Amino acid sequence: MNARETLAHVADWLGWQEETLSFGLRNAFDGLRLYDHWMANQDRLDEMADEWEPKDRIAALGYDPMDGTNNEAKTTGADVAVTAIEKARTLLDSVAFVAKEGDTRKPLAALDAVLGR
Repeated sequence: MNARETLAHVADWLGWQEETLSFGLRNAFDGLRLYDHWMANQDRLDEMADEWEPKDRIAALGYDPMDGTNNEAKTTGADVAVTAIEKARTLLDSVAFVAKEGDTRKPLAALDAVLGR
Protein backbone atom coordinates (compact mmCIF):
# COMPACT_ATOMS: atom_id res chain seq x y z
CA MET A 1 0.00 0.00 0.00
CA ASN A 2 1.17 3.53 -0.64
CA ALA A 3 0.90 6.26 2.01
CA ARG A 4 -2.54 7.48 0.87
CA GLU A 5 -3.94 3.95 0.85
CA THR A 6 -2.48 3.25 4.27
CA LEU A 7 -4.00 6.41 5.74
CA ALA A 8 -7.37 5.55 4.21
CA HIS A 9 -7.16 2.02 5.64
CA VAL A 10 -6.28 3.33 9.12
CA ALA A 11 -9.15 5.84 8.91
CA ASP A 12 -11.55 3.00 8.03
CA TRP A 13 -10.17 0.91 10.89
CA LEU A 14 -10.66 3.78 13.34
CA GLY A 15 -14.17 4.25 11.96
CA TRP A 16 -15.07 0.70 13.02
CA GLN A 17 -14.14 1.48 16.64
CA GLU A 18 -16.48 2.86 19.28
CA GLU A 19 -16.66 6.68 18.99
CA THR A 20 -15.27 7.07 22.51
CA LEU A 21 -11.92 5.84 21.23
CA SER A 22 -11.65 8.45 18.47
CA PHE A 23 -12.85 11.25 20.73
CA GLY A 24 -10.23 10.26 23.30
CA LEU A 25 -7.27 10.25 20.92
CA ARG A 26 -5.06 13.30 21.37
CA ASN A 27 -4.28 13.53 17.66
CA ALA A 28 -4.27 11.62 14.37
CA PHE A 29 -0.69 10.46 14.96
CA ASP A 30 -1.92 8.54 18.01
CA GLY A 31 -4.47 6.81 15.78
CA LEU A 32 -1.60 5.66 13.56
CA ARG A 33 0.36 4.51 16.61
CA LEU A 34 -2.64 2.53 17.87
CA TYR A 35 -3.06 0.87 14.47
CA ASP A 36 0.65 0.01 14.30
CA HIS A 37 0.43 -1.52 17.78
CA TRP A 38 -2.44 -3.71 16.67
CA MET A 39 -0.58 -4.73 13.49
CA ALA A 40 2.49 -5.70 15.52
CA ASN A 41 0.40 -7.69 18.04
CA GLN A 42 -2.37 -9.27 15.95
CA ASP A 43 -1.55 -12.65 17.43
CA ARG A 44 -2.79 -11.55 20.87
CA LEU A 45 -5.04 -8.52 20.36
CA ASP A 46 -8.55 -8.31 18.96
CA GLU A 47 -8.89 -6.27 15.78
CA MET A 48 -11.12 -3.82 17.61
CA ALA A 49 -8.99 -1.63 19.89
CA ASP A 50 -12.10 -0.61 21.80
CA GLU A 51 -12.30 -4.23 23.01
CA TRP A 52 -8.71 -4.34 24.27
CA GLU A 53 -7.87 -4.18 27.94
CA PRO A 54 -6.99 -0.60 28.97
CA LYS A 55 -3.42 -1.76 29.65
CA ASP A 56 -3.00 -2.64 25.97
CA ARG A 57 -4.16 0.79 24.79
CA ILE A 58 -1.85 2.36 27.39
CA ALA A 59 1.04 0.20 26.14
CA ALA A 60 0.43 1.57 22.64
CA LEU A 61 -0.08 5.24 23.52
CA GLY A 62 0.94 5.93 27.10
CA TYR A 63 -2.69 6.72 27.96
CA ASP A 64 -6.13 5.17 27.49
CA PRO A 65 -8.19 7.11 24.94
CA MET A 66 -11.32 5.42 26.29
CA ASP A 67 -11.00 6.87 29.80
CA GLY A 68 -13.78 9.38 29.10
CA THR A 69 -11.54 12.35 28.30
CA ASN A 70 -12.52 14.06 25.05
CA ASN A 71 -9.58 15.58 23.20
CA GLU A 72 -9.71 18.04 20.35
CA ALA A 73 -6.71 17.65 18.07
CA LYS A 74 -4.99 20.91 17.22
CA THR A 75 -2.53 19.24 14.79
CA THR A 76 -2.00 15.77 13.36
CA GLY A 77 0.73 15.26 15.95
CA ALA A 78 3.31 14.40 13.29
CA ASP A 79 4.92 17.84 13.57
CA VAL A 80 5.37 17.40 17.32
CA ALA A 81 6.84 13.91 16.83
CA VAL A 82 9.36 15.13 14.24
CA THR A 83 10.42 18.02 16.47
CA ALA A 84 10.99 15.60 19.37
CA ILE A 85 12.96 13.23 17.15
CA GLU A 86 15.13 16.09 15.85
CA LYS A 87 15.83 17.28 19.40
CA ALA A 88 16.76 13.74 20.48
CA ARG A 89 19.04 13.38 17.47
CA THR A 90 20.79 16.67 18.23
CA LEU A 91 21.27 15.68 21.86
CA LEU A 92 22.64 12.23 21.01
CA ASP A 93 24.99 13.70 18.44
CA SER A 94 26.36 16.17 20.98
CA VAL A 95 26.80 13.84 23.94
CA ALA A 96 30.30 14.33 25.31
CA PHE A 97 30.33 11.18 27.43
CA VAL A 98 29.03 7.73 26.54
CA ALA A 99 29.71 4.36 28.14
CA LYS A 100 31.88 3.31 25.20
CA GLU A 101 32.91 4.74 21.86
CA GLY A 102 30.21 4.38 19.20
CA ASP A 103 27.24 3.92 21.57
CA THR A 104 25.28 6.57 19.71
CA ARG A 105 25.83 5.19 16.18
CA LYS A 106 22.82 2.87 16.06
CA PRO A 107 20.33 5.30 17.64
CA LEU A 108 21.54 8.08 15.34
CA ALA A 109 21.15 5.83 12.30
CA ALA A 110 17.61 4.88 13.39
CA LEU A 111 16.67 8.53 13.94
CA ASP A 112 18.21 9.50 10.60
CA ALA A 113 16.12 6.80 8.87
CA VAL A 114 12.92 8.25 10.36
CA LEU A 115 13.96 11.78 9.45
CA GLY A 116 14.95 10.78 5.92
CA ARG A 117 18.58 11.90 6.33
